[in-house]
Formats: sequence, C-alpha cells, structure tokens
Amino acid sequence: LKKHLALDDVTFSVEKGESVGIIGNNGAGKSTILKTITGVTFPTSGQVEVRGRVAALLELTAGFEPEMTGRENIYLKGYILGLRDEYIHTIEEKVIDFAQLGDYIDQPVRTYSSGMKMRLGFSININTDPEILVVDEALSVGDNAFKKKCKDAIKDLIARGTTVLYVSHNADSVQEVCRRAIYLKKGKLVFDGPVEQALELYRVDNPPKTAKGKKNPTPAERVANARKALAEKAFSNIQSGVITSQLNVLTQSDELQTCDVNGVQGYWYTMNYSSEVPAEEEGGEATTKYSQNVYLYLPAGIKDTSVILSASNTCESEEEFGGVDAMLEMLKEASTHITMAK
Repeated sequence: LKKHLALDDVTFSVEKGESVGIIGNNGAGKSTILKTITGVTFPTSGQVEVRGRVAALLELTAGFEPEMTGRENIYLKGYILGLRDEYIHTIEEKVIDFAQLGDYIDQPVRTYSSGMKMRLGFSININTDPEILVVDEALSVGDNAFKKKCKDAIKDLIARGTTVLYVSHNADSVQEVCRRAIYLKKGKLVFDGPVEQALELYRVDNPPKTAKGKKNPTPAERVANARKALAEKAFSNIQSGVITSQLNVLTQSDELQTCDVNGVQGYWYTMNYSSEVPAEEEGGEATTKYSQNVYLYLPAGIKDTSVILSASNTCESEEEFGGVDAMLEMLKEASTHITMAK
C-alpha cells in the first residue's frame, strides 16, 4: 500500500498581525494546512500550535440549519464559534447589514440561494473580530461590488492587527492582501518569503498555456458537465452540511431533467437521503432524519460561468418525499436575480 503525504515536513511560523498567502497548484496541500490550523483535521506527525481565536472562511455555508431563519443562524454559528448571547447581540445588525439580505434575514435559510448563504456565512465570520482569520478561496462570494466589499473588510482586519492566512489561485488577489507568501509543491514547502518572489517562482513553474481556439461544448458534453457538477455539489453539501454518525443515500436522479430558466436551458437533479442521529444528541433516543435535495444547474450564468442553486426539504418519513416541484419553482424564482448570459 503506497502512502501519500498531503504535507511532507512543512514547518513555518506566523507572527501576530502578519498577512501570509499560501499558493500552489491543486493538491499541493494548501487547504490541508488550513484544516490543521482550524482543527478540522489533525497531523499524523508533528504539531500545530495556534494562539488566538480563529475565524475560518473555508466552507462558508457549513453549519447552517435550513429550517431556522438567517437571524437565528447568526446565533447558531456564534455558539459554534464559542461566542455568548450578549456579544452576538452586539454584532447582529452589523452581520445583517454586511450580508445585504434585507427582509430575507427572517426567512428560513432553506429558501436562500447558494450565494445568499455564502454572503451570510462570510458576514458572520468577518464580523466576529477574530484574532486569526483563515481564508480559502472565499472571495468568490456575490457580484464584483460585494467581492470588493469582502476584500476591504479583510484589509480592515489586517490594519487592526488581525493575523491572516490567505489561500487563492488568483495571484493579483494574493499580492493585494499579503506581504509574505508560502509556496507549496506536492506537499513540500518550496519557498517562504516576500509575496512578489513567491509568485514569480510559481509563474516560472507554471507558464501560461498557449491559447487555442475555444470550441463550444456539444449538447452531450454539456449534459456530462452538468451531471458531474451536480453530483459533486450534492455530495459536497451532504458532507459539509450534515453532521451525523451514519448517512444513507436512498435515491438519486438516474437522468438529468431539463428545464427553461430565463431562456437558458437548465438541468435539475434530486437526491434523497436519511441520516441516523445518535441517541446522545437526541436526549437518549436515536432518531432518523429524512431529507430531500434538489439541485438546479444553469450552464451559462454570469459571464458564461455555470451556476448551481440548491434547496432542501426535511421530512418525517421516507414516504413524505415528493416536494420536488415546489423546490424547483423556488430555485427558478431565485435564479431570476441572476443576470443570465444568453
């Protein structure tokens, strides 16, 4: 059995108030470093020492309870971060204003688009005044104006002395936020120093590919891309949003269904699953939770970027599955707020 090390003898330290970028190709170990720092995973050898309260902008929508309102989820996420009611109350309005959700803040989170949930998740983490901020490709939230607002908020935290670890494939973004960068390659630390030098080394190792004529995907390729994207999103949502001892996928779409959304052909996909809730989490009685998820894939969204929206419905039993039409209509309605590229 061949053993693969996600990180191989990586050692570095970050001083209070530093902003450090972590760069490298996919699989280099960037996200693994952040997960060990935030306690999501643990090193098999060596140690990680963290001094200070950490806010992690990793999976922004993880931990939300879909049946609770956005306002209630602010408190839920606050409790997960170890904050008290009194403190959460002082930042509640700041979180709501930053997320720009308006009256939706008092609606169940299951009615939110994926972008709305990501804005709320970012706003909660950024407004808790963390001592250490960990960011992993989180600035893909919302439109350009909101992205700028997120970057400005991070810069403001840096100016106030917050330590920042920042992972991104966008070289300009790393250079804008960080003064120092760590370059990883296949789990090994290649360079640790000024951000300009780190980015130059990265560019030398990854020269731009010669541009070729871009062909439009065939209908079969569009369907294959949609199937792959929806399946990955479905399992990602389940893994990040459901914390249970056992998960059982009951049914999922065999074929993608098509639909018209603002003149764009979209695809939708369903997945139904049950999860075993341990007895200790339910006051001494084990229970089973049933959920039905619908995913809507739009092949051409803002600037030809694919868009995935999802909705979830919790049922009391497997027999109650079947609210797909209502959830699909809700997702179509949410997509009307997206400027579609025709």
